[in-house]
Formats: sequence, structure tokens, C-alpha cells
Amino acid sequence: MIEVPGAQAQILAGGPAPALTDPDYPAVKVLSAVLGGGMAGRFFSELRDKQGLAYSTGAFYPSRVGRGVLVAYLGTAPANAEKAEEGIRKELARLGREALGAEEVARARTYLLGQFALDRRTNARLAWYQAFFESAGVGHDFAERYARAVEAITAEDVQRVARAYLGLPTVVSLRPPGQ
Repeated sequence: MIEVPGAQAQILAGGPAPALTDPDYPAVKVLSAVLGGGMAGRFFSELRDKQGLAYSTGAFYPSRVGRGVLVAYLGTAPANAEKAEEGIRKELARLGREALGAEEVARARTYLLGQFALDRRTNARLAWYQAFFESAGVGHDFAERYARAVEAITAEDVQRVARAYLGLPTVVSLRPPGQ
């Protein structure tokens, strides 16, 4: 736990994640969407809506040439910080223990590919992605291959990478002083 000025507590949980070139990359992207993919993501639906433990929730897994990080986060009232941290840990453990439903994985794939398409709406963004993918060594046409790989991800793939990359997460809790 780290004390920082502010009105909210922020809890982050995650760990090292594979590079853009790793075969696990698409499955970890889907895992990130399962956790933090909008209002239907597990953290939003379970920790915010059902348990009322969060103001904001999400997950991020930025694309990197080398190893990256997968981080799930939650912003909460300082009085809820302990319970929220416990909730994050339980949700991450549940991913490795319980099978995901096909519908949940399909929703995450759709969310992920929809966000990817929205981010590539302009010629400038299309050019940026092509240049990034080319400089990363995966080729300017990676976007199409990536979309096909995401569509092929199964519930078993997501559970496998959840165990591999979030089985022993690092958890950091940022809280206002005296909390």
C-alpha cells in the first residue's frame, strides 16, 4: 500500500504480459476485455454494479514490441479499499478456477474488435497502425491477422492465459493518508 494525496483509493492488480509478437497476445487482449471491457466487463458488472465497490473499473494491456503489462484497476472510496482489493483478488482467482462462458468470451471479442475498429477510423490512425506494426516487426498487414486470431480465441484460451499471467498478480493499493 502506498499513501498518496487524493479523495479516492486506486487498486491495481496485474503483472508482466507477452509482447505483440507472442502467440498469447490475442488471448491476453481478450482476457483484458473480459475484465475491463466496458460496462459488461467482469469488474464493472461484479465489483461496481453488484457489489457497489467502485467508481471506475477497467483493464489495460498496451501493445509493446517487448514484454508488456496487463493491469486491472478499480477506483473506490477509501472506506471500501480493503473490500475492493479482496474483490479484485477473488475475480482474478475465479478466472483461473472457473470456466468462462462462450457468451462472455464472444462479448469480449466483439468489444475488443469494435474498439480496435473505432480507433482506426481515420486515414491518419490507419497509417499510424500500419507504421507501428511494420516497425514492431509483425508487418503492416497485422491488423487483419490480429482480428482473425481474436475471433479464434476460446474460453479455454482465456482461462489458460489468466492462469499464466494473472495467477500470482502484483497488487498495488494507492490510498489517501490515514486510510
